[in-house]
Amino acid sequence: MEIELKYLIPDRDIIDKMWQEAVFKEYGTVDSVSQIEMDAIYYDTEDRVLGGADTAFRVRKEGQRYVATLKWGGHQHEGLHEREELNIQLPEDPAVVAPTLEVFAQHEKGRQLVSLVGEKELKALIETSFTRQIMRIDTGNTICEVALDVGDIITPAGNLDICELEIELFSGDVSDIEKIGADLEKRFGLKTGVESKFGRGIKLITENLK
Repeated sequence: MEIELKYLIPDRDIIDKMWQEAVFKEYGTVDSVSQIEMDAIYYDTEDRVLGGADTAFRVRKEGQRYVATLKWGGHQHEGLHEREELNIQLPEDPAVVAPTLEVFAQHEKGRQLVSLVGEKELKALIETSFTRQIMRIDTGNTICEVALDVGDIITPAGNLDICELEIELFSGDVSDIEKIGADLEKRFGLKTGVESKFGRGIKLITENLK
């Protein structure tokens, strides 16, 4: 289960003020400060079988490694997103092989989707490309990761900016990340993020089909 808060940053000038260790040290011990390039492709069949099953299939390059991800179900309330997630590191560059759900075949959800898709071809639907800066916070009761993402969502219907903050719960109490999020929202004028990157891309494509 993935549990995270999502906020949109309405003005990039906010970043310099907000993205400082001193700000996040107010909530606990800060470590694992890092930066990584993320490039992902989301796949579905021509007739959107996975979308119809409330599932997203993504292959993402995270620095020098490739990770295949399934996300499904779940819900969001006031920017708090909860959903099932399954990640598998791939042994090679997926650009040289066709994307396949078979990598998830050892898991029940993966087997269900393999059967559902059958022989249908999976095609690239949406891309994302962004820089992620990361800080991990230990409040003493809760461990969470704060990620700042800046980049683009790329779709056949056009592109969208990514400028957002995510706070993901690793262990502990969800109320702790809600308190951190509420404080950051108030201090820096953040906006509640009700849609995922994938959801925003799908919405743009759908609106252009009308």
